[in-house]
Amino acid sequence: MAIIEIKSAFVEDWNKNSPEHPSWGMKTAEPHSKKREDGSGYDTIGRTFRTVKVSRDAGIDLTQFTKGQRVQVSGREVTETREHEGKKYYDLVVWADRVELAEGQQGAGGARGASTAPEWAPSTPAAESASGDVWNTPGSYTDETPF
Repeated sequence: MAIIEIKSAFVEDWNKNSPEHPSWGMKTAEPHSKKREDGSGYDTIGRTFRTVKVSRDAGIDLTQFTKGQRVQVSGREVTETREHEGKKYYDLVVWADRVELAEGQQGAGGARGASTAPEWAPSTPAAESASGDVWNTPGSYTDETPF
């Protein structure tokens, strides 16, 4: 586990939100660039993909962020291990304390962090189902498709 602050990452497609488990996570890609030898600019040479997750009581709604937006994330990073068809996969997961749009990205929704709940958010958390919240448990994966 490590404390991490990501100053700029791009929001990627995320298709795991559902009515039973809204806004619990999102995917991000942090590009890594190298300056061209002729000095004319930069080339992207790699990307680090992370899954950003928030707890229910964090007050952060990740559904407000859309693919292509730049975000800043602060929290603790862990590596989660899962197995699929006998092969191990390692996922970088950030349990976020704060997620907001990066500078220059302050659109209609504005920036939101753990200390500021959206206006539409209920004042009390939704009741949990009898089976609990398996999506919010670290390392609980049911999707058969590896990342």
